[in-house]
Amino acid sequence: MVTAKLSIRREAGVSFAINAALSLAFFLAAFGIAVRRLAWAAPDALGLDFMPQSIAVSLMSALVPALIARRRLSLAVPVRAIVLRAFGCALAGGALGAGLALATTQADLPAIDWGAALGLKLLYGGSLGASITSLILQRTTR
Repeated sequence: MVTAKLSIRREAGVSFAINAALSLAFFLAAFGIAVRRLAWAAPDALGLDFMPQSIAVSLMSALVPALIARRRLSLAVPVRAIVLRAFGCALAGGALGAGLALATTQADLPAIDWGAALGLKLLYGGSLGASITSLILQRTTR
């Protein structure tokens, strides 16, 4: 009989990669592929983009890995508890994103190069996703 295992470190790495890739797709959809300088506030609203990014990354990084771990490890964690935790993470992510949006738009920061903005958003989305996945899996598998 083979015992199912879960490497939280590996799952966090997968979460980083997936969330960075999703952040790339949404960045390109929101800001296009034209290399230019992006404003944190109007007209580009790069800072405001932290809110939906944080909510989406937080929700999916909490929900999907926990559901996969529940099934893979045959855990007795109710799906309802996993979903409620994921929504809690989405709310916390939304608060974090709102704070970042407020800070970046109110700070009167100079516009940022498109490539630097992309790198920042990939690093942010990947890191947030990996952190939440690690925390949720630690909590789910105890």
